[in-house]
Amino acid sequence: MTLTRDTIAAELLLLERVTDFPVAPFGYGVDVRCAADLSARMEEVDPFSVLGLGEAIVRRLDCPRGRLADDPNYGLDLRGYCNRGTTAAELRTLAGRIRSELRKDDRIEDVLVEVDPSSTGTDLAVRLDVTPIDPDLGGFRLTLSASSAAILIEEISAP
Repeated sequence: MTLTRDTIAAELLLLERVTDFPVAPFGYGVDVRCAADLSARMEEVDPFSVLGLGEAIVRRLDCPRGRLADDPNYGLDLRGYCNRGTTAAELRTLAGRIRSELRKDDRIEDVLVEVDPSSTGTDLAVRLDVTPIDPDLGGFRLTLSASSAAILIEEISAP
């Protein structure tokens, strides 16, 4: 085992760096605009903008847990709560689960969540008051409509 580690370490020293060492913020550059699907023109969006962060929130709430191979703790299948037998206790805890999931994004400092199911149980209205880490971005309100078919952004506005 030691011989293998020493050999790998020696070979790593021979490698020549072809890119600069990354600097903070790690993992963010330009993102492709998409909430539910890619746009036809493949527009780009700044991931630190209100729109970029709003679309990232939609993607996180539309991804079933475990679906991403490189991040098994990513996502909350909000659409899975629609058109099925959901108990009142599950709905009461849903706002807290959404808040916990969204706070995993290191661009979000805090989020207040309100969830209102329709009387038929076919869809959910979700209102989010998002406080980003970046104070220059300012807080914003994001209103979503979730059904078993899709999660749609109804409105993005200043609180």
